[in-house]
Amino acid sequence: MVTLQTLLGIELPIIQAPMAGVQDSRLAVAVSNAGGLGSLPCAMLSPSAMRTELAHIVAHTTRPYNVNFFCHRPPSPNAHRETEWRAALAPYYREFELGLAAIPYVDRNPSTRPGDRKLIITLFTMLFMFGATLTIAGSFFRGTGYNWAWPWSQGLFFEL
Repeated sequence: MVTLQTLLGIELPIIQAPMAGVQDSRLAVAVSNAGGLGSLPCAMLSPSAMRTELAHIVAHTTRPYNVNFFCHRPPSPNAHRETEWRAALAPYYREFELGLAAIPYVDRNPSTRPGDRKLIITLFTMLFMFGATLTIAGSFFRGTGYNWAWPWSQGLFFEL
């Protein structure tokens, strides 16, 4: 049987997620040299910047690496289509007890500039900080093993 490692020529079954806008070739080189498959996100790079990043990878590793692009048009919002796919996936949400947190956020803002996304960045930050605060406070007041149950039916345990 052919394994992922054999197919890709890597030692470890790790593929680094390409993170457009927040990483450069140094991370891809580090992952490739460590035995995984490093990834260079090229979707937001100009052709000359891409050539520079690829030259850096070639100069610093002989290991396999991935070059990633966005090659699709974002879909137009369609409430009927979204209702249909949510209904089609509903049995799996129930079977695996996933809850609403597993439903992906559909972003309809075409801008990639953080300044144009202040509301959603603020909301996500507040939600994350609320969850972290709740977990830490619960661990201090109720002791280690504090159970944060939603959306998992068996609970999610945190140890400090």
